[in-house]
Amino acid sequence: MNITAFKTLISNLPVRQQSFSTKRTTWEKAENQIEWLKKLNDNLFNGKKNLVISRQDIFETTDLRELIIKTIYWGYPGGMRGNHFMNILKHIDLLESTFSKLKQTQNSTSNDFNELSQTFKNISGLGLSTYSKLLYFLQITFNDNPCLILDKRLIDVFATETYSEFNSIKKIRYDNAEKKYLDFLQLTNEISKNLVTSGENIEQFLFIFGNNLKPKSADQEISNMWNGKCPESLLSGKTVRMRLNQQDFFESEETGLQICIIPGVQAVILNFRGKGKFRTTPSYADEIENGEILSPQNTDRPPFNNPTVAFGNSEEIENYISTIK
Repeated sequence: MNITAFKTLISNLPVRQQSFSTKRTTWEKAENQIEWLKKLNDNLFNGKKNLVISRQDIFETTDLRELIIKTIYWGYPGGMRGNHFMNILKHIDLLESTFSKLKQTQNSTSNDFNELSQTFKNISGLGLSTYSKLLYFLQITFNDNPCLILDKRLIDVFATETYSEFNSIKKIRYDNAEKKYLDFLQLTNEISKNLVTSGENIEQFLFIFGNNLKPKSADQEISNMWNGKCPESLLSGKTVRMRLNQQDFFESEETGLQICIIPGVQAVILNFRGKGKFRTTPSYADEIENGEILSPQNTDRPPFNNPTVAFGNSEEIENYISTIK
C-alpha cells in the first residue's frame, strides 16, 4: 500500500490540536519529593484535577523546564513506567543544558545527535520514545531534517511493511531505533515534500492509522474504462446503477455522483453532485454503456474535459472523487 493514497487525509489532519488529558494525582508522588515540580503543577493545573495539553500548547511554551514537563504529561498522560519519571527529574539540569546547547547549535549534524544519544544513555528511563518528543517540540533539526516523534507504535508500523515508501527502514526495531533515527527523519522529510505536507502530519497519520488500515482487495480496484455503474460505490465494493437525471447527466442513485458522457469516448466525472432529480422515465447507463474512459472535469463548460485528459488508474479516480462535495 502506498501512503500517497492518503495524501488528502494526511494534509488535513489537525496535528497541532492533538490533545491528551492527565490527572494531577498521576504525578503527586513525584511532586511530593520535588518542590519545584509541585510549584510548577500548581501553576499548570490551577486548582483543577485534570490538565488538557495540546501539541500547540507545548510549542507555545517558552520556559524550557516547563516544556519538558508538559511534553512528558502529553506523551504519557497515564504516567511513566516504574521510576522513569523520577530518574528524569533527577537529571533535569542535564536535560536543560543539553537541549539549550543544541538549540544554539546551527546546522546540527549526525555527530551532534550521536553525542546527544550518548549523553542520555546515562539517564535511566529516557529512551528515544521520550527524547524524540522533546526534540520535536523544541524544533531541533539534524542534517536539515526536522525532528519527529519515533516511538514503538511507529516502529511496529514499519515492521509490517504496510507502506512501501518506508520499506528501506522496515528492519528498524526499538533496540536499534537510535541508529536509524536519522534515516527515519531524512526519509520522512523526503516523503513530506512529495506529498506537499509536513513531516509531523505523516507522523500523526502513522500513529493514528498506521496498522489500522486494510489494503484494498483486487475487487476494490476499478478500471478506468467505465462500465455504467457508480465508480464511487464500486470503490466500496458495491454495485450501484447510475440513472439519467433532468440535466442529462447520469447520476448515482446512492451517492449523487454525476457523469457526463461523450458516447464511446469519455465519461467525465463531474466535480459537483446531483440532487436526485431524475427523469420520469428511467434510463440507466449500464444499459447503453460503450466502454468510455473515465476522466476528470477540468472546465466548467461542456464537454467538461478540455484539454482531454483521462484517469490513469483506480487510485487517481478515488483521490479525485474524495474532493467532490
